[in-house]
Amino acid sequence: MDNSKRLFIIDDDESVLTVLTSYFEQCGLKVFPFREPPDLEKELKEKEPHALLLDIVLPVVSGVAILEKIKDIKPRMPVIMMTGYTNDERRIESLRKGAYTILTKPFVSFEEVYHVVNNAMDHYIESLRTVELARRVEETQRVEKINIQEIDFLKSLQHMIGEAEDSAFVLKNAYALLKNFLNFEYFGVLLTYGNEVNIQIYPKVGSNKRLAEVITNILLKRMSQGALNAKIAVNEDDYQSVMVELSTTNTLYGFAGLFRNSQFQVQEESIFSKFCSHISVTLEKIRLFQEIKTLSIHDGLTGIFNHTYIVNKLNEEIERAKRYRSDLSVMLFDLDNFKDVNDTYGHLAGDAVLQRVAELFTRNLRTIDIVGRYGGEEFLVILPETDLERAYVVGERLRAGIEQEQFIYEDRRIQLTISGGIGLYRQGLIANDLIKIADNNLYQAKREGKNRLYYG
Repeated sequence: MDNSKRLFIIDDDESVLTVLTSYFEQCGLKVFPFREPPDLEKELKEKEPHALLLDIVLPVVSGVAILEKIKDIKPRMPVIMMTGYTNDERRIESLRKGAYTILTKPFVSFEEVYHVVNNAMDHYIESLRTVELARRVEETQRVEKINIQEIDFLKSLQHMIGEAEDSAFVLKNAYALLKNFLNFEYFGVLLTYGNEVNIQIYPKVGSNKRLAEVITNILLKRMSQGALNAKIAVNEDDYQSVMVELSTTNTLYGFAGLFRNSQFQVQEESIFSKFCSHISVTLEKIRLFQEIKTLSIHDGLTGIFNHTYIVNKLNEEIERAKRYRSDLSVMLFDLDNFKDVNDTYGHLAGDAVLQRVAELFTRNLRTIDIVGRYGGEEFLVILPETDLERAYVVGERLRAGIEQEQFIYEDRRIQLTISGGIGLYRQGLIANDLIKIADNNLYQAKREGKNRLYYG
């Protein structure tokens, strides 16, 4: 299979199918058009597309039914639904069944469709890489030949850790388990996070600053040597130590060491080294879990919450506002004339602008406020405990910030404005109702000249 991005399009309108196929092929995608649903199991397996554009209304079988079948075969693959009906109940049903997003025909611009499809593909490709990495980790663990002590250690470690997401919790329990197999006084670990270094010592040394300095210096010395050796013995003062690298195939997490007054034997070093390999795999699983969690709720381009997550959060905030009878407002923003940015400066410049807008929104909101990319160049902001007047103040601050910002891409300055609509929660409304109110007000802001906020 070649490395190009591959797209399936299923639409019974031959003219739409032809235009979309031609456009996406010009964008460098490998396109497989279908006027009627193919043998999905066979085609998806053979051609392995990275996304699928699917018309909701088809003559023989509904697009929602096809969506369900695709999700049964390829649960992670993004399916982007298309429809010409703005109030079609099948739009909501499609999102419930796992659609990535909904595009309304006729399209505002093919560039917008391309961005939605391309972002969905990038998200899917990244998730495939994460799954493959998890598979390799599990395969490495399966084929590794371990002795009875390692099996006992591994089972105990997994039992005590469970579904932990905290590396400190892993290390604390690993220390408790190691005490059952090896004789030592202290267990020290140095973990690296980018340019940051975190050192943990078990049991806690308390007020013994000298001991903490000794163990810390030994760990730092081991780190300075890099990955030259799998394990080394370092002596400082009265403490003997054995140091082991904490790493998997592609990732170095740090170093672990055992410390005591007497010399470590070769057999002890070997056992510790093998046990550390299992600690490393556990750290890898935590990292993979965090990556998968991040990918599932964040937009691949901007890093803020994605459409599905932001809508779910709105449902949660509505339930909270209903329970406590508190205020709740939402704002839906859309970048003005964003197509001109893409046409004038290119899609990469447009991507950079979207990323910067997301940064500005995040920086200028409270910690309890929630912002997500609703779709294309639309951003949804949730403002808990906020009435209409205060929401307008927040929205004006965001709007003015965008207007005053000098967007710079490859030394070129880009001027941009943004329009927004505000919706206030009232008893009985659901998330879609509230978003619809904000969307109608956004439309009114556009009609009145853009670069403004509107609420009715």
